[in-house]
Amino acid sequence: MAKHAKRTREKARELYLTGEVSNLAEIARRVGVKPHTVGGWKRAEDWDALLLKIERRAAEQMVERVATERVNLNAQHFKLWGVVLSKLVATLQTQGLNDDGIKALDKVAGILDRAQKGQRLARGLSLDGATEEQIRAESEATHRSLVDLFMDVVKTEIADEPTRDRIARALLEAVPATEEAHAD
Repeated sequence: MAKHAKRTREKARELYLTGEVSNLAEIARRVGVKPHTVGGWKRAEDWDALLLKIERRAAEQMVERVATERVNLNAQHFKLWGVVLSKLVATLQTQGLNDDGIKALDKVAGILDRAQKGQRLARGLSLDGATEEQIRAESEATHRSLVDLFMDVVKTEIADEPTRDRIARALLEAVPATEEAHAD
């Protein structure tokens, strides 16, 4: 019986954490237990904290994947521009300042430039050369302003001070701290 309960509990947790079902009553129906049992498991194992960890890890993996793609893309671009420059040097050495050879290389450079911009746009990267750190800083500032806005709305709309404090603490615990916040 204990193994059956363990498997049932694991199945319920899986349904909740994968997002397949978020309604506890539906989870209970699917695994064949009462809703309050699923609620007890959720509280005891803190499924919400587990879900938050999973979502954060998924976001971290996405950032790592984007950063890796950006590094690979920049390496490809660097190699292509190296080819263009080597062809330019070869053209200059063999033909001197021949206008036809330089015009052809200029056309190739324009094509490469447009291709690079297209690749960057397709991958959601910045065209203006903003670094990953700048993009993260802007995103974090936007994130922080949204949290501040939410906190202001809570302060103005909820009259009960203990409730406001609980909401504020829960929000601040759920939002990852930044290095600037640690410095303050």
